[in-house]
Formats: sequence, structure tokens, C-alpha cells
Amino acid sequence: MTLNKGYEKCAHLYDLFDTKENIEFFYHYASESGEILDIGAGTGRIAIPLAEKGIKVFCIEPSPAMRKEFIRKISKRKKLLANIMLIDSNAISFKLNRTFPAAFLSGCFDHLLDDRERFLALSNIGKHLRPNSKLIFDVFLGMMKDSPLSPSGKVTEDETEYRRYVGGKILSNKKRETILVFEKYIHGKLVDRIEEHSLVGIINRNNIHDLLKKTGFQLTKEFANYDFTRYKQGDPLLIVEAINIKSSPDLEGY
Repeated sequence: MTLNKGYEKCAHLYDLFDTKENIEFFYHYASESGEILDIGAGTGRIAIPLAEKGIKVFCIEPSPAMRKEFIRKISKRKKLLANIMLIDSNAISFKLNRTFPAAFLSGCFDHLLDDRERFLALSNIGKHLRPNSKLIFDVFLGMMKDSPLSPSGKVTEDETEYRRYVGGKILSNKKRETILVFEKYIHGKLVDRIEEHSLVGIINRNNIHDLLKKTGFQLTKEFANYDFTRYKQGDPLLIVEAINIKSSPDLEGY
């Protein structure tokens, strides 16, 4: 799996614009057992609030910039360290010699670029889940198309204003190039501009269903939002809940 470079220069701005109201959604699953595996944990935007609620969160994150921001956020909060383990790895290659009662991926399943990467990631996650454990992940199906670079958020902090622009184009190999631009203004004057490019894999709902079956998961529910609204065809966001129906192998030495 190739490290996606989409946030290496802008990780410190990630939380300003990722305002999805999904903490309680993932807490619903984590609270059932008191611990959860967070794959693609990013800056800890979800993991840290879960840890504050007493959940033990094992976090997998491949991006050095994201991990640095995560560590910065928890470095002065010693009490949280008992509930958070941050691991430098990715969905395909992480290896922990134990299993979990639940796992989730938020905002990162799209970054698995083809069916081979998705198959390997789901298979590896399945090895780390107990029988009948739940896997939850979201896929932004509505982004699988060309879109011009357009305003996508503005945040003001005192005299500083941050603006984000998002665009993308479909490539010929079932991938989409996503373009992120962040601009920083002080007293109305542009003082910094960051541009990031990353790839996402193009996938559809039927493709996801097929991959789940092949990797030992049974689809149980589909949602269209983090308020548990049921998914209907054409909704831009698909949130999948599946259970691991294969017995997890002995992880020692695999």
C-alpha cells in the first residue's frame, strides 16, 4: 500500500475543516465492549473523544504528519495515554498479536486504491476481529466524479482566516485525483497557500458487497448518515456495518 500524500503538508489544518458529527455514532459501537480498533486514525479527531469517554482505542495511522498532530494533541493530557495506543502502520500491514470486539475506518476506505488493496485490508482487519465482531466504515460515493476546484469551508480564528477549496478529476485507471487547497489570510491578506494532491480508488456499492463476502464479512446494515438513517440508492454517503463470520486464526506468527 502506497502512502497517500494527501495530508502531509496540511495535517495541522485537518481538524478545522473535518466537522462531521460522527463521534457519538462511533461511540455507540465502542461502548458495547469498551475498546475499539481505529484504522486510519488521522489526528485522533474521533479517537481522542472516545478515550475521554473511557474507551480504549488502538489507533493505526500511516501518515507521519497525522501522527505528529495526534501526538501534539495528547502530549499534555497524560490521563488519556492509558486509553490510547498509536501505531505506525496501515490497514494492509498492521499486525497486533490480539483480536478486537470492533473496528472502524472513517474517511480512509476510499484511499485503498483498487480491489487488491481492499481485499488485503479487509482480510487483515478480519484477522484482528473476534467472531461476530463488527466492522464499520464509510465511503463517500458522491465524490466519485469530476468536480472543479471550489470553496469548501472557511474558518476564522481571531484575525486569521483559513479557506479550503476541494476539487478532483477522474483518471483512466479507476482512480480519482483529489486536490485540496488551503489558504491562510491575516487581516484579509493572503499569507500562505498549501496545495495537496492525493488519490482515491473508485468503488461502488455492489463492489463493496462482493469484497465483504470474499473476506469473510456479512453485511448487516447500511446507513446514509451518522444519525443511523438507513441508506437508499443514490445517497452520497454509504456507511457499512458488517460482522466477521470467519473464526479468527491464531495471530501468533502470521
